[in-house]
Amino acid sequence: MRPILLLCLCCSVTAAAAGVYHPAAEATAAVPAAKNTDRAANCGLDGKPGIETEVLHRVNALRALGAVCGATAYAAAAPLTWSNQLLEVARAHSNNMAENNYFSHQRPDGSTPAQGIRAAGYNSSYVGENIAAGQPTVQSVVSQWTHSPEHCKNLMNPKFRDIAVACTRNEASSYRLYWTMELGRL
Repeated sequence: MRPILLLCLCCSVTAAAAGVYHPAAEATAAVPAAKNTDRAANCGLDGKPGIETEVLHRVNALRALGAVCGATAYAAAAPLTWSNQLLEVARAHSNNMAENNYFSHQRPDGSTPAQGIRAAGYNSSYVGENIAAGQPTVQSVVSQWTHSPEHCKNLMNPKFRDIAVACTRNEASSYRLYWTMELGRL
């Protein structure tokens, strides 16, 4: 068993804030229209509600409350909407990191998250990405993103409207589980 967990310094194009997830906070959120049934592409964690639904609920509950990210207080923000376009980008990046055993925002071809998102047809000038590796549950990855000031800034950024998260499992890679969250605004 490898206890190492990684978080990156998050990436956001244009402006992009550590708060705490409070399960008692309720936020309404649209359930993703499409679910991934490939266990490798959802880390084998697609339980009853699915990882997509759980991440969306947890992030929107945080946004509904507001948060302190590092030294910056963020007021409540509008809930995010699931984006299947961003999901394809998140899946591709998590799969790529797991298959090629690396952990970085930059893709092996040298492209950035913004370039990957735009190449997928999501034409926004305002996008962000959070990545993580090794966290075994949705709760643990969202908690770590929430407690990291730069990742939290992305979660709370009121300019973002869309979200997608993917997780890929590869037992032969260094961290086994690779998470990618894509954020944007059309």
